[in-house]
Amino acid sequence: MIDNEVVSRIAKKIRSVRLEKNYTIQQLAHRSNVSKGLLSKVENSRTVPSLPVFIMILQSLDISLKEFFEEMVLLNGREYLLVKKGECTSIDREAGAGFHYQYILSQNIPNCAMEAMLLTLDPGAQGKPTTTDGYAFYYILSGSCEYQINQEVIRLDEGDSIYFNTSAPHLPVNKSRRKVVMLVMSFLVSK
Repeated sequence: MIDNEVVSRIAKKIRSVRLEKNYTIQQLAHRSNVSKGLLSKVENSRTVPSLPVFIMILQSLDISLKEFFEEMVLLNGREYLLVKKGECTSIDREAGAGFHYQYILSQNIPNCAMEAMLLTLDPGAQGKPTTTDGYAFYYILSGSCEYQINQEVIRLDEGDSIYFNTSAPHLPVNKSRRKVVMLVMSFLVSK
């Protein structure tokens, strides 16, 4: 089901960009090969365009998907984004046995993309150090583990957090007999 506020925000943004470019609906219809009637319905939140039509409209407005959605971060008029328990999805991030990531959210920040995940490390989880262009914040929700950054090993216990430059090889290691659950926030720098 599509949130009515999302539809309304998309409609308002299309109209706003069209007016910024000084296009009439007729001019945009001609540029995008979309009927004037359909464009009017889209701009007035009376219909949701299909993905191909939406992309044609954006291309005709000379705006990328990233630019279009850049300011549409928060929904329902709030100053925060709430993700309730059970709304996370499992994803595969690394080919390491015993690593279980749950995707929470992803957010674009100027010149940076932010991702938030829950990472559960099984006892004895195996992996290889990784590097990325950016920074990371880890918060230990439960359990204890070691975190390797370059050649240094840092012990992290429940309630501890660590923030670091991810260009250095890094890897969490669980040598305990209990699962470790941590909040992972990655800030990936755009080049």
